[in-house]
Amino acid sequence: MNELPLIISVSRVPRPSEKVLRGLMAVLAVFFLLQGIVFSSAFMLPCFCMTAAYFIYGHLARREYEYTLDEKELKIERVSDMGRRMLHEIPYDEIRLICRADDPEAAPYKKGGSVRVKKYDYTSYREDVPYYTLIAGSGSPLFKVLLDLTPEALSRLRRSSAGVGKGKERTRETAPR
Repeated sequence: MNELPLIISVSRVPRPSEKVLRGLMAVLAVFFLLQGIVFSSAFMLPCFCMTAAYFIYGHLARREYEYTLDEKELKIERVSDMGRRMLHEIPYDEIRLICRADDPEAAPYKKGGSVRVKKYDYTSYREDVPYYTLIAGSGSPLFKVLLDLTPEALSRLRRSSAGVGKGKERTRETAPR
């Protein structure tokens, strides 16, 4: 094959609930500060704790992922200020299904479906970006990975994992009934 690795960076957009939580922490920090000034300096400790929680949560809530498609496998890493952390290394021969999340082929793997799988969400939460479901695993412990894939990455994944087309499972890897 000798293709160059394809690298996709995905930054997660904060949810509205995260914005509300950070706003609530800021309001409580100011409230405790005012109580510490007016009533007692004992309220300063909760003020400092709330301020620290605000900044620590802001740092930990930032999520960036990097998908790397090389010749033999799909690698998913979490990128942060402290470095990189390898989350998954999925060989192409373990991929069973690649399809859009709303495709009928993905229905058995959804919550409440007939097949129980562990779900990992590495999407950006952006409304304008379609995300794809990837079902992988060797043997019985299957897992589901949600990814924001570009058309080039999707075609490369389908080409590299021979037999997996849009919503098609490979027959040699299906579980016996």
